[in-house]
Amino acid sequence: SAPSAPSAPSAASAPAKAAAGSKAPGVLATPKVRGLAKQMGIDLNTVKGTGAHGRVLAEDLKGAGAAAAAAAAPAPAAAAPSFTPPPRVLEDQTIQITDNVGKGMVKSMQASLVVPYMALGEEIDMTEILALQKQLKEHALKKYGSKITVTSFMLKAISLALYDNPKVNSKFGSPDANPPNYTVYGSHNISVAVDTPGGLMVPNIKDVGGKNVLEIQQELMRLAAAAQQGKLALPDIQGGTITLSNIGVIGTKDPRPILFDGQAVIGATGRTMTLPRYNAKMELVPRQVMNIRWVGDHRHLDGAALARFSNSFKSYMENPGEWLLAMR
Repeated sequence: SAPSAPSAPSAASAPAKAAAGSKAPGVLATPKVRGLAKQMGIDLNTVKGTGAHGRVLAEDLKGAGAAAAAAAAPAPAAAAPSFTPPPRVLEDQTIQITDNVGKGMVKSMQASLVVPYMALGEEIDMTEILALQKQLKEHALKKYGSKITVTSFMLKAISLALYDNPKVNSKFGSPDANPPNYTVYGSHNISVAVDTPGGLMVPNIKDVGGKNVLEIQQELMRLAAAAQQGKLALPDIQGGTITLSNIGVIGTKDPRPILFDGQAVIGATGRTMTLPRYNAKMELVPRQVMNIRWVGDHRHLDGAALARFSNSFKSYMENPGEWLLAMR
């Protein structure tokens, strides 16, 4: 009989041939390439092989190393801004003071030069009053819609000190009067210096003695806003009896003010500083310290009168609990 034809091999037994260029399972690389990758600190799993079946070649490592170095390189620093100096003005200029605020200041300051004055300075420990202000600030804001500033406490302390020393709340009379005289005012209308785009404005808070700290703060905010907008009314400016300049909020340590509007006394405060001071046990502790300087009209105020007023103010500022006994 004729021999039977050989059977064709089954598909299962035939060796599978991978398509050219397809990637085999795992990472294919020669020991030499693996060693080179280790030296270069390159993870072979992150390298795309270009050899047969996805084999990683030495050339592939070079490309991967360059890419890693570029990624690790710090970003180029931003170019430093170039400095452009302000233009120099080489011509002399004569500036005419034509605004009412400026002309008023010239007149007031020239008038103050003819008044003999005396000045004395004092150091105020602000630690306790600042702690009280911080304690009440958020409460006042939530309940009354106003934050309490230290300036309002100072204005009230001035008023309390004026009750102890009423002669300070005064103005000297006409220099031609015979006999000479001065007027002591019953109401504490405290003028406050306000820095505005149009220059220095000095409105006053009427009857500080009849207001609490919150009412003083609200009136202070109203006057400051009106001054910034150039909308102060004549009654806001007229009638002041004593002045406070809180220039320390802008910056200075120990200012010396000039008498204003015929008033007998003006005070100016410096910035508050943290300084070492001895306590009652002679221990050195940090305290919040502010300098204040008072200037007084020496025609009817002597040094003792101004010093006693300064002492009263210092006591009220450093011992705010005393206000409970002195408040009207």
